[in-house]
Amino acid sequence: MKVGSLQNRLNGKSQQQEQVPFHAVQGFDCIVQSHQDVAQAVALGAADAGISTASVATAFGLRFIPLHQSRYDLVILKEYLEEAPVQQLLSSLGHRLVHLQFEVLGGYDTSKIGEVVATSPLWGLGS
Repeated sequence: MKVGSLQNRLNGKSQQQEQVPFHAVQGFDCIVQSHQDVAQAVALGAADAGISTASVATAFGLRFIPLHQSRYDLVILKEYLEEAPVQQLLSSLGHRLVHLQFEVLGGYDTSKIGEVVATSPLWGLGS
């Protein structure tokens, strides 16, 4: 487990839903510092399972089961949307090679990368 992470809460929630007692999972009481440490503990048999990323699990030859999906948006003020650096960023994010790199990492949905989802001002913000 990583110290103080959202993954700890997700793992506990998942174990409760599946009715798996905490003491039945080898390594559950083990605290590690990184996703790589989690994968290494599982790969070496020091832990039965752990929370990590798809790319790290793949690098260690481990099976990956997604527990949660999160969406992240890049917020840009409308007035900057047409600026060259912003357009370059959006163009790069929409490029096929960027999508392929995320696919290689695994665990990422690239279907909306680079998409502009809103151009109206937020309540009382911006012009």
